[in-house]
Amino acid sequence: MKNIYLTTGTINQVFDELETSLKGVLDSKNNEFNLTLNSDLIKGNIKAIPFINGISSIQVNITFSDDTMLSIESLSKSSILFAYCTEGYIKHSFGVSGHKLTLRKHYSGFVTSSRSINTILHFKKNMPIKFSLIKVETEDSVNTINDSIILKMKKTFLNKRQNHTYQGLENLKITEKFNQFNSITEQGMSGHVMKKEIIQSILTMEIKNHTDNLIKMSRAIKRSTLNQINELKKMASFIKNYAFEGIYNKVIISKNRIIIK
Repeated sequence: MKNIYLTTGTINQVFDELETSLKGVLDSKNNEFNLTLNSDLIKGNIKAIPFINGISSIQVNITFSDDTMLSIESLSKSSILFAYCTEGYIKHSFGVSGHKLTLRKHYSGFVTSSRSINTILHFKKNMPIKFSLIKVETEDSVNTINDSIILKMKKTFLNKRQNHTYQGLENLKITEKFNQFNSITEQGMSGHVMKKEIIQSILTMEIKNHTDNLIKMSRAIKRSTLNQINELKKMASFIKNYAFEGIYNKVIISKNRIIIK
């Protein structure tokens, strides 16, 4: 088992640290980062694009030669981290001994944290893994005040319990969006804007999906509660009728005894 520790910070700081700890080669230009990895431990590449409104996109395509645990310094209370798996699977936990949640192919999930505890990613050796991350910083970004999507993300996904992990349903539409994202060949500002629009459309889908799922859960709980109430009413009615019949039978028996005497 290999252990890798990663501190949080700006994209520049994170990729500088990844380059050193994973012995990679970093190419950064036009506000995009491409880390090529070809060591005894890991092969593949990690790409990232930071956007001006507090949103960053990271694409990961790697294979570890040994079981590996990546420990990431705790997220800030205002951060939301989305993950989408397109090949293999990822395991996540809060802390080394925390409950492990498996993110499978074509599934998405998100993580928020309000306590100082590391986010742990667990990788299985010799298994190719492809996944995408979208990190949303809801505070201290340039356009937060006027950016409606940031405000919606904050309202929808933050203010949960202290450390929250959620895995959604299989979503091929999001996978298709990432395929579109990865197929963009335009360079410079036009390519950057196209990629930003796709990432924002994915986040909009996540808001809708999560809201719809909560509504469905609420309705299911309500239906379950009503069913339980109806069953209790039926049971109460049965007990009442049973008790009445029992008392009635006793009265009849008593009357018969009196008549016989």
